[in-house]
Formats: sequence, structure tokens, C-alpha cells
Amino acid sequence: MPDLTIASFNTHFGLRRWPNPPRTPFDLEASLRDLDADVLVLQEYWRPDGKWGAHDEAAAALGLDVHYELMGAATGKTYWPGIQGSGEATIGIAVLTRLPTHRIGSLQLGPTPGDAAPARTALHLEIDVHGSPLQLVAVHLSSRLPHAPVRQLRRLAPQIPRTGPAVIAGDCNFWGPGVRTFLRGWHRAVRGRTWPAGHPHSQIDHILTKDLRARGGRVMPDVGSDHRPIRAELSW
Repeated sequence: MPDLTIASFNTHFGLRRWPNPPRTPFDLEASLRDLDADVLVLQEYWRPDGKWGAHDEAAAALGLDVHYELMGAATGKTYWPGIQGSGEATIGIAVLTRLPTHRIGSLQLGPTPGDAAPARTALHLEIDVHGSPLQLVAVHLSSRLPHAPVRQLRRLAPQIPRTGPAVIAGDCNFWGPGVRTFLRGWHRAVRGRTWPAGHPHSQIDHILTKDLRARGGRVMPDVGSDHRPIRAELSW
């Protein structure tokens, strides 16, 4: 019976959240190691020169392959880094794993009014888990409430896998019951508050499964980002 541990984490560019001084990094490598997952789905994956950064260094140190999906140009010259069309850096989502993985494609989520990333996409991969295929969709939806996450979930729904074991993971910027309204037939592997990390009151980070058994789903401790990581064990 194949089994897999998976974690999702919005890394906040690898920087400590307010009220820490701007651009103060936390120990990203240690945070990812402590998640102890076969598959890591990361959001706000920051590349200061558009090619390489602390996230890539952490992945290399842990011996993980990186599958990267560009969200857009970004800048680190403002008080806090963020998406900016003329920026010198890039930001995106990434899946880190040691397992054999190939890219299926990008799932179009934008454009969405008010979204700083008009070309926002999700990343669709297939992972070979001890000879059994698992489809994974990694997401980071817009935070422009109330309409942007809803519009993007509606765009995502007809593009996601219909058959076989599959996972959708990432920062949905939307509450669990609302996410399941648009992704019918999918099940939440983790239930617990993830944001804001210091004193969380909402779960906006999710691992959703189909044709899988989930156990041990939990919210992980605060490590410095503005989100708490989540982790689950899956089998089928």
C-alpha cells in the first residue's frame, strides 16, 4: 500500500513577519527539514535575481528536486517584498520532492480583477509513489477577498483531476467549507487554524484529497512566516 507525507507552507518569502524588522530571514532550511515530508508544496517562493535564492539553497541542502511555477515579477526594494511588474525578482509556487515527478502543465486561474498576479496559475504534477501515480495540484490563490478566491476556485474546478488518487494543496486564501463548495468530492486532510501564524483565527491553507486515506493531519508550529505550515500522511 503506497503511503506519502505531504506538507504545505506559505513561506512569506523566507522572511519573518511583522513586527520584526523588514527583510529579516528565518531559518528556512531548518523549517523545511522539520516538516519531514516526502512532498513539500511551498508558496511565496522567492528568487531575488529571478533564478536562485534561499529557497533553492534550502532545497539543495535537503537533496530535494524543485518544480517551480512562476507567479510573476516581484521586488525586494520596498518595505516588504511583493509582486510588482517591473521588479528585479520573481515569486512563485514550488513543489519540492525526492520522488520521481513530472510536470503535466499549468492550470490557468487568472486574470482576476484586483489580483496583483494577472497570469496566476496552478502547478499540475504527477508523482511516482513507489510505483503508484499520484496527481498533485499546487495552488496559491489571490487574497483579494471576497471575490478573487471564489472566481479562481471556479476556474480551477473543471481543470482538476477526475480519476485516480489526487491532492490539491496550498494557500487558498479561503476557508475550508467555502473551498469544498467549489471542489465537490474532495476532502480536507487537515483542520485547524493557520493564519495569522502568531495567533491564528482562520484556516486558509489546505490539503485536499480524492481517492486517498488521510491520517495525522495537523497544523504545525509557528516558524516565523505569517502562515503556519500544515502536514498530513496519505495512503491508498
